[in-house]
Amino acid sequence: MKKILTILICGFMCLGLTGCVTNKNEFDIGKESNIEIVEKGVTLSIKENTLTNTGATLVLKNDSEVDVQYGNPYEIEIKKDGEWHKINVELNFTLPAFILKPNETKEWEFSWENGYGELASGNYRIIKSIDVEQEDGTYKSFYVSAEFTIE
Repeated sequence: MKKILTILICGFMCLGLTGCVTNKNEFDIGKESNIEIVEKGVTLSIKENTLTNTGATLVLKNDSEVDVQYGNPYEIEIKKDGEWHKINVELNFTLPAFILKPNETKEWEFSWENGYGELASGNYRIIKSIDVEQEDGTYKSFYVSAEFTIE
């Protein structure tokens, strides 16, 4: 009797664990994006031959005449029916600020696998916020993006 009970408990535990697995390739696609991309002398791109369905090397270039700041937060959107849509995921970030001086370029290996999983075939863009200090000491933000296709 103990063997049967043990086997049943193990079976229910296995079923419970497999029921909790979600496929990260399936997105909860949200509403149309309202983010306007304005480069203002700062560009974001993907380094050639580094794109995979789980990450890429990003290149942030400051061709403006002022220092700009950026942080770790980002989001990825998917293009559906000719419009950009948010992908509803929960992302957590540390919030350091990095400075990019005029005519400076920063490259870093970037992985979105923990937040978005392996991206399925489609057209995407990764978006980062850039901050510029104003004369009064406040900061004004704008967004840059890099579009890419996963085949």
